[in-house]
Amino acid sequence: MSQQEQSILPVTEKQVFDYLIEHPDFLEKNPSLLSQLSISHQVDGGVSLVERQVKVLREKNRELQGKLIEMLNAAQKNENLLKKSIRLILCLIDCQSLEQLANTLHDIIPREFDLDAVSISLFGHWTRASNVRVYQKSDRLLESLGCNFPDNEPICGRMDSKIRDSLFSTHAIKSGSVAILPLGKNGQLGVLALLSRDQSRFSPDMGDLFLQLISSITTQLLVRFKDFD
Repeated sequence: MSQQEQSILPVTEKQVFDYLIEHPDFLEKNPSLLSQLSISHQVDGGVSLVERQVKVLREKNRELQGKLIEMLNAAQKNENLLKKSIRLILCLIDCQSLEQLANTLHDIIPREFDLDAVSISLFGHWTRASNVRVYQKSDRLLESLGCNFPDNEPICGRMDSKIRDSLFSTHAIKSGSVAILPLGKNGQLGVLALLSRDQSRFSPDMGDLFLQLISSITTQLLVRFKDFD
């Protein structure tokens, strides 16, 4: 029989047995194999193997349960955020003026999302409204914030002195984290900033789907009150 023909012959039980005898630590080095084995009855030395197999399966089960709990918690958190976002949007839709829109943002966002302050800065010509800072041009504020919004996405991170002086100078909060949302493409209409005393609340690597939703809805509603002259 040629060497090639020998190489394709099925492995016999004796060969497996001999191999395991020569390598008694094989299953220790390959614990994942235990979850695939089937042991139907107790044999000499079989109890410890069964116990090892059960232990591996229990560990895998705990791992899967942990991942399932994480997924359920994330789903519950996202569902709560969605409900809060919908309540905010419904209130914003009813606003009939820039004043009402700004007051609604300042009132609902801190309460619904457990935040500490909101800042609204707009660029260009707008009707007078309290709780809104208006700049004739965007360059000065965006440069001081270091925000150009190249991807038109919110910018999140810890609040520094420039952000505090530019957006939250009227608040006593001296440290925390912020989310700066562009209003309009690349922030051409302005910025909506959200502040939390919790320094870990907003971070650069966090998901920003709901922040983008608030940014887009606020932008669409703001356009109704813009003076384009």
